[in-house]
Amino acid sequence: MSPIVNRRAFLTGVGAAALAAGCRTSSERGTLVLRLSHSMASGTTALHVFAETFRKLAEEATGGAVTIRVFPSGTLGQEREVVQQLQEGLVDFMVSGTAIWGSVAPRLQVFDFPFMWRDWAHVHSVVDGPVGREAADYLEETVRMRPFAWGDSFGFRQVITRSRDVKETSQLAGLKIRTIQSPIYVKAVELMGASPTPMAFGEVYTSLQTGVIDGYEHDASTTLQQRFYEIAGFMARTRHIAGVLGLWASTATLARLSPDLRAALEGAALEAAKRQRAMGPEEDTAATAQLTKNGMIIREIDGRALQPAAERLWNTEARALGITSWLEAIRG
Repeated sequence: MSPIVNRRAFLTGVGAAALAAGCRTSSERGTLVLRLSHSMASGTTALHVFAETFRKLAEEATGGAVTIRVFPSGTLGQEREVVQQLQEGLVDFMVSGTAIWGSVAPRLQVFDFPFMWRDWAHVHSVVDGPVGREAADYLEETVRMRPFAWGDSFGFRQVITRSRDVKETSQLAGLKIRTIQSPIYVKAVELMGASPTPMAFGEVYTSLQTGVIDGYEHDASTTLQQRFYEIAGFMARTRHIAGVLGLWASTATLARLSPDLRAALEGAALEAAKRQRAMGPEEDTAATAQLTKNGMIIREIDGRALQPAAERLWNTEARALGITSWLEAIRG
C-alpha cells in the first residue's frame, strides 16, 4: 500500500484553481472529491469490491485529502455513456471489463479473445507485464484514459439460459444470447453456435423476463449477485472468456493532480487490485455452489472441439488489429 501522504501537502499541490478547472471534480471542506462509476450492484460483486477497496485505500493513503464517491449500478449512465464521460473528464474513474473499451480502442479486444486464457495466473502474467504496459500507453494515447490497475472478474464467463439445458455447445444453436456490445464478444458467441444479442447490462433482467433473449453469458458470481437465477435455470460452464477488469482513470483528471497525489492513488489502485484478485477463486466457487442450491442446473462443457476455430479467430483478429506481437506474447 502507498504510504500515507500529508494532507496539507496534497491540498497545496492540487490548489483551488485545479479543482475548479474543467472536470467534474469538486472540493468539499478542503477535500478533493473524485467520482468513480461502475455498472454492477453494490455488495460482493467484482466491480463493486474493486471500486470500494480502491476508495478505502485511496482515502487512507491520502490522509483524507481525497474522497472517492462510488456510483454503482450504472447510476451515472450505461457503460457506453460513462466511457464518453471519462474521456471528457466528467467522471474521474471507472471500473469495468476491457470489453466496453474495445469498441473505442480496438486493440484492447485481445484480452477478450475466446478460449485463449489458461487460468488467472496466465492472465496476470500478461496484464502485469510488457503487454499490459504497452496496452496502457496505447489507451492513454488514443482514448484519453489510462488503467491504474488490472483486476479479475470473479470467475470465467459461462453461458446461462432460461429454459434450455445445454450439455454441449451444439445445443446453443438458435438461442439468442445477450453479450456485451463488443465486436469480439459477438464473435465469441457466434463461435459457440449461438445468436449474439448485444445489449446494455442494465437491460438483461427484464429482457430475460420478457423472452427478448434466451440467455446471456457472464460469471457465476454476477449471476448470483444480480439475482438472474430467478429467471434463468441453466448454466453451461464454457469458460470462454476470462473477463479482465480495469480501474480506468481519466487523463483529464490525472492532468490536474499533483505528482504525489497521482502516485498515492496509483499505489492504492494496485493494492486494491491485489486484494480484489485474491477474492476471485473463492467467490466463483461459493457462487456456483449457491446457484446449485438455488436450483440452477450446472453442466461442465468440453470446449476443446472449438479450439482450432478459436485460434484461427485469434490470428485473423490480431493481424487486423496490428497486435500479432501481443498475441504471440500471450501464447508464450
